[in-house]
Amino acid sequence: LWFTTKKKMVASVQAAHGGSGGSGSGSSNSIAALDCLKGSDVAVSGSHDGYLRFWEVKTGPTAQERGLQALDTVPLHGYVNGLALGPDARFCVAAVGQEPRLGRWNRVPNAKNRIAIVKLRPDEAKEENNKNDDEEEEANPHEDMNNDNDDEEEEE
Repeated sequence: LWFTTKKKMVASVQAAHGGSGGSGSGSSNSIAALDCLKGSDVAVSGSHDGYLRFWEVKTGPTAQERGLQALDTVPLHGYVNGLALGPDARFCVAAVGQEPRLGRWNRVPNAKNRIAIVKLRPDEAKEENNKNDDEEEEANPHEDMNNDNDDEEEEE
């Protein structure tokens, strides 16, 4: 986490995407893609470990109140090369491939070059339609039963 006005690091997460994080071991999973939702405290990162990681960004007034808190992970198979959060954080688009976009190291076998769209929360319009349907059913729960009885009376 960087403080842009002072141009210095405020907080970091060691081995955020797994690995030992030690120097010279080569086993640390470096972050290859990062995005944040404008006007919120949510950020998402990706690496070749096969996970999108969601973070809460804490930007308090003191050094103790600043940092990154892990929120959730979403599994993907492949090297995450690019990320974009959709409007209102309804979805996240991830560019996933076998290799990093700027090199040919850390190849992920059996991964496919693709775009993954991860739904983060339900579509509000669909939720509202479902809610309206539920309200109509609650308003007249015996409507179908009444219609069935009418059909039987006509047959007689």
